[in-house]
Amino acid sequence: MRSERLFPQDGPLVIAEIGGNHGGSLDLAKGMVDAALAAGGRVVKFQTYRMEAFVAPDQPAYGEFAPEALSYDQFRELSAYCHQRGAVFLSTPFDLESADLLEELDVPAFKIASGDLTFLSLLEHVAKKGRPILLSTGGAQWEDIDRAVEAIRSSGDPALTLLHCTAAYPAPDAEANLRIIPSLKERYGVDVGFSDHTLGVDVALAAVGLGVTVVEKHFTTDQGLPGGDNEMSILPHELKRLVEASRRIWLALGSDHREPTKSERQLLPNLRRSLALGRDMAKGQEIRAVDLTALRPGTGIPPYQIDSLVGRRLSRGLPAFHLVQSEDLEP
Repeated sequence: MRSERLFPQDGPLVIAEIGGNHGGSLDLAKGMVDAALAAGGRVVKFQTYRMEAFVAPDQPAYGEFAPEALSYDQFRELSAYCHQRGAVFLSTPFDLESADLLEELDVPAFKIASGDLTFLSLLEHVAKKGRPILLSTGGAQWEDIDRAVEAIRSSGDPALTLLHCTAAYPAPDAEANLRIIPSLKERYGVDVGFSDHTLGVDVALAAVGLGVTVVEKHFTTDQGLPGGDNEMSILPHELKRLVEASRRIWLALGSDHREPTKSERQLLPNLRRSLALGRDMAKGQEIRAVDLTALRPGTGIPPYQIDSLVGRRLSRGLPAFHLVQSEDLEP
């Protein structure tokens, strides 16, 4: 199933990654959806997991993720709210049962986090559902991505977008390594996106300039909120800039076919030059190279055709600066 529902024609898909920034509050999650929409966002994403299938209870991360977990019933309500408000609801499943819930909620695609690039049973389970997959590649070596892509392709081969990512929170600009983006596209022959963990939106916009079809960016309404990734997330005014500038850059990428554009065709006659006489010349005089100059506009014989004029004779007397035309020449 190719992802027409996911990729708008007016720009890359910008995902406002709310994740666990709501801190487990369904009301706050809804408020963040509203804020993303007000800023011009269209797609919001969360994280769906069961703690018993996610983090070992004796690990410090357990205490970080547990308060941010929404119940399945809360996700059903949140999904319905997104649909009601006109937002596209996405969420990252961190276990097989959570993936089944998201399928029930009819998500248009599955996003898989970088940390689960090696969780092949999850990749295979999701791939068999036949929906597009957005797969982050943070922290990976090529063999890790090779293995993950093969698992997906051998389990139904749904539409796949690989998201270049640096798995650091925040990621230093010097570690963004945007040059990997065209390498991913060439190696796997798939659409490539960017899951951005740098601060601000400048690096994400640079990725759009490299042709990514998806930009995922952590989003919040208050960077001072506890937990989640609030501190490194962008605010509504930054999301607005990201959405608007991404569309402009996407439009500016245009075509790789080199020919004059519509606007250029209107101006070219005034921009280009024509061969003109550099002095008054009489009828029958032979034209020499030193008799010619190149002047605007470009409505006559172009300068690169000078050899076609040298040695020809004028059919009539002409003043200096006259743009030479074919009818000015003797047969």
